[in-house]
Amino acid sequence: MTTTSQTGLDTSLGTAAQLTPRPQPARFGRYWGLVLFVSDLIVTYVAALLAATFTRTPLALLAREEGTLQAVVFGVLLWIMLFERIGMYRRSFAVNARDEVYAALAASTMGVLPTLAIFLLLPSLLPYRHLLVGTTFLAVVFVSATRFMAYAAKARVAPARGRRIAVVGTPERVAAVPQDLSLTKADNVVRLGIDDFDDEVASSGGDVTKLDWLEFALEHGCTELIVTEALPPEIMPALLRTTEARGLRLAFAPMRIRPHACDFQVRRDGGLALLYPQSLAICTPGAELLRRTIDLGIALPALLLLSPLMAAIAAGVALDLGAPIFYLQTRVGKLGRPFRMIKFRTMPLDAEATTGPIWARAGEPRVSRYGRFLRRMSLDELPQLFNVVRGDMSIVGPRPERPFYVEQFRKMLPRYDERHLVRPGVTGWSHIHMHRNVDTSAIGERLSYDLFYLEHWSVFMDIFIVCKTAFEFLFHSAV
Repeated sequence: MTTTSQTGLDTSLGTAAQLTPRPQPARFGRYWGLVLFVSDLIVTYVAALLAATFTRTPLALLAREEGTLQAVVFGVLLWIMLFERIGMYRRSFAVNARDEVYAALAASTMGVLPTLAIFLLLPSLLPYRHLLVGTTFLAVVFVSATRFMAYAAKARVAPARGRRIAVVGTPERVAAVPQDLSLTKADNVVRLGIDDFDDEVASSGGDVTKLDWLEFALEHGCTELIVTEALPPEIMPALLRTTEARGLRLAFAPMRIRPHACDFQVRRDGGLALLYPQSLAICTPGAELLRRTIDLGIALPALLLLSPLMAAIAAGVALDLGAPIFYLQTRVGKLGRPFRMIKFRTMPLDAEATTGPIWARAGEPRVSRYGRFLRRMSLDELPQLFNVVRGDMSIVGPRPERPFYVEQFRKMLPRYDERHLVRPGVTGWSHIHMHRNVDTSAIGERLSYDLFYLEHWSVFMDIFIVCKTAFEFLFHSAV
């Protein structure tokens, strides 16, 4: 048996034009989830007390109203249940304490819906609308603040522990596994390559204590054991009992199966374990309808509110570069269909007349002084809201690329076309985690963020991205 150890991400990962899987969302333990749950209940109660003080509403009077107190309690519980359903007590997408604030804002935005429902169902509560609105507003602020402090405290007192993963099987398969795992710098991978793996398992006679690779994983404190080969049924019960008793998580990695743009569900059928592929949640008709509804619900009001700003920007472009004001550029959209993306013009019309397509980069010399200001503030992107209304784009999704570069990236990255399963977005998961202008060598990293978004999509995740984009747009914070 040959063993090798690698701390952190494998050295083969992260090279130019190579996909680097994103680390999975941080999972909360049972006790930490309970702490967050209790914290949310407490701050909501405090928010109600403060709102009653500010609005001079006697809580005793509220309690005497028939059904009123029950409705308020129901609304709070409904809010907390919504938090639980979207995973606020089970996992976190945050990479820092500030992201926890965005997550809390996104969840609280969804949590406002129960308050609106109570107003609609119980008109008798209208006299207390100031109290309920004040409670909702303060609860949003307090939940965001406590999440920020909880994240910072947990990171200081109990930093995230890395996994120690043992990978066992034939050497060539063992070498390939770490390249596809979602690893962090804190994780440690131990490779246990065995040339005669099947013979060693057969010679054990079903006695797992004779398996050197299992003893190695147990003695070295591994938290996960990944086996790349099929094991005979007579050894499985003993192996599972041993790993469970020692706190070692057992998994199998069938190397010929790759979950490209799909999920897998394992089901028993007689003596077989069958893998059923199924579409990602974001690709289902229901998700498509829901995302389109959210797109229009955001884009139409945004166009109305931002129309004075867009008119001022258009006037500035006309004075700086003349007509036309808008720049229409062909981009690749859903299912590879081209569309014309709309932007405010920031460069002369003949900027690529002699050079052909040029990859955008920081400090682009072709951009005018006014255009540089628009790009720095991301104001040149605002007309893409028209693309959203037309159905070419979504508010959230992978950023669209030009056909010239898409053809190149397809050859470099086999999974690149998977990002075209959904409409491209004005903003996206890669957009909020990477700088706007990156070198082509980082396209593999960008793709990894896009695939992470597709594989973990939820309405909450979309609202989280919108909240982070909006705040960092307002305060011009680089991502």
